[in-house]
Amino acid sequence: MADTTNNEIILGAGELYMQKFAGTEIPDDATIETEANNVGHTQGGASFEYKPTPYEVKNSYGKTVKRVVTEEECTFKSGLLTWDLNKIALLTTATVNEDATKKIRKLTFGGNNPMQNVLIRFVHEKDDKKKIRLTLVGTAGNGFTMSFTGDKETVIDAEITAVEVVKDFLASIEEEIEVGE
Repeated sequence: MADTTNNEIILGAGELYMQKFAGTEIPDDATIETEANNVGHTQGGASFEYKPTPYEVKNSYGKTVKRVVTEEECTFKSGLLTWDLNKIALLTTATVNEDATKKIRKLTFGGNNPMQNVLIRFVHEKDDKKKIRLTLVGTAGNGFTMSFTGDKETVIDAEITAVEVVKDFLASIEEEIEVGE
């Protein structure tokens, strides 16, 4: 089979899955990619950013003789279009309470609630039906933004920053391939 890696262009969006994470290893695809974990519709795409912090070792002449990465940061951003207060709660330290008598569900901010770890899985299906999976565990320490306007849909724009709760793992990008590719 010919190598098409150099001329493959990825177009389109994908499915976004989110769930609380308290484990020590990343679950398998079937466990993550369920209807219960799917956030529904998204808008504005999704983005992943990797930022290394390099350190340069310089010799007596001011020439760089070695570079190493001392820190790494991975960030995922997406806009949630489907309204689900329980999914929005994953982006906060807030608590969700439901009162069946009053018929309300409330997301309450404030208090001394710890940040929760959230497993993020973004799945894009390529033209050849093979999938690209981006996975990270992080917290929504930068919060989110939502706007209610008269003529536009409300999108919850969120940012998740990876945390190393699984040893030596901040994020991964996995691509399904044909054997021999």
